Amino acid sequence: MAWRDSLAVLKEELAGTRAERLSQASDEDAEIQKEREELSRLADSLGVSGLLSDMNRTLLDGQGTVEKIVSWETDEDDEDGGPGSEGEEDADVIALILTWEERGERELAIDLGVTDDGVYVQINGIEIRSEREALEPALLQAFREELEL
Repeated sequence: MAWRDSLAVLKEELAGTRAERLSQASDEDAEIQKEREELSRLADSLGVSGLLSDMNRTLLDGQGTVEKIVSWETDEDDEDGGPGSEGEEDADVIALILTWEERGERELAIDLGVTDDGVYVQINGIEIRSEREALEPALLQAFREELEL
């Protein structure tokens, strides 16, 4: 009988631990969803896609391609090494990329992501302020650097 009593006590412990873990997982999921919504709002408020489209239309005569990659919307079975895959397999990132051919393949990549320090915006790996006033000149500078002007 002592064995069955021990099992019953352990079962009660497990139930409490499992309930606590479920609660923690639910809280973590809510935080992740909040961060994702914040990233999406930031991308929309900065008008990143529109800026890259304007650059493509004006500077490249529409010959480039603008691609948007939202890490949490991609196929989780896809192991292609997309944004955030370099040691940050769970990092949520929105990447907007303008690519074109001009003496080789060229690229402007804008990454919006979240770290422990908060939201970040990077252009070709260089962090900038998450404001439209900072984004526009940084895009122009990155374009110049990409073409070595």
